[in-house]
Amino acid sequence: MTVSRIKMWVLSLACACASVASAAPKPAAITKADKAKAEIDSLALALSGADEEAAAKAAAALGELADPAAHEALLDGLAFGLRRPVAVEALLALAKHPAPPDVASLKRYAGHHNPSVRGTAIAALAKYPDPAAHAVVVQGLHDTAGVVRNAAADAASKGRMREAIEPLLALLARGEESAARALAAMADAALVRKIGDQLGKVPDPALALCLGLVLRRPDFGPDTERVEVVRAIAKITDQSAVNALTDYLDATPKNPPRPSRAEAEKVVEARLSGGAK
Repeated sequence: MTVSRIKMWVLSLACACASVASAAPKPAAITKADKAKAEIDSLALALSGADEEAAAKAAAALGELADPAAHEALLDGLAFGLRRPVAVEALLALAKHPAPPDVASLKRYAGHHNPSVRGTAIAALAKYPDPAAHAVVVQGLHDTAGVVRNAAADAASKGRMREAIEPLLALLARGEESAARALAAMADAALVRKIGDQLGKVPDPALALCLGLVLRRPDFGPDTERVEVVRAIAKITDQSAVNALTDYLDATPKNPPRPSRAEAEKVVEARLSGGAK
């Protein structure tokens, strides 16, 4: 074979190889969706793993993702059962993107043997308007653990759960601060009158705290209603009444003038001077 023929043969072979290579299928490009799925799959695996710290971090990371698949991974993990620290993180994460199917899982964990898990589940239910969720929150107000009752009171307040008012009043009668704060946050004029009627039925400091918090709410009004709150506080003989009114005066500018502020000033001055106002 001559040199020229050899060169032609090599050139022909190279062209054939190039043709085969160009005809071969190219690997599919990795899409953004593929990457998201891989991340969620990895986090779901860590969530169910033996490493408790890694599982808790995975739960928190899943909660930051808006992808419904991440939400499903949290529901699956909770359905299979998670240890206490991991369950707390998963419940917090679940409530970041509330969906109706969550309520059943949250109800289950609201009955957990550990108070911190119960409290976290009940607190999360504040974001769900489902009557079944509200019923669990109200039930939490009767829990034996204070941390759970506090979580339920806060949830009732955030969810504006009117069905929780009577149990909250019962807790107010026990002097529980969380009940005072919850009632104050929910109170309209009618509820304020009902709270004021508890004078003598609940500890004075709890009643003064509750009414004082109502008084300082910027969304409560008109001012004629604030005047009524000041008068209700004035009926409390404990020092806590003066403290509540003083806090209101400190939080309220002198101008423009408010009748409620003027009324509060009169009560405080009379008390401090030894008057019976």
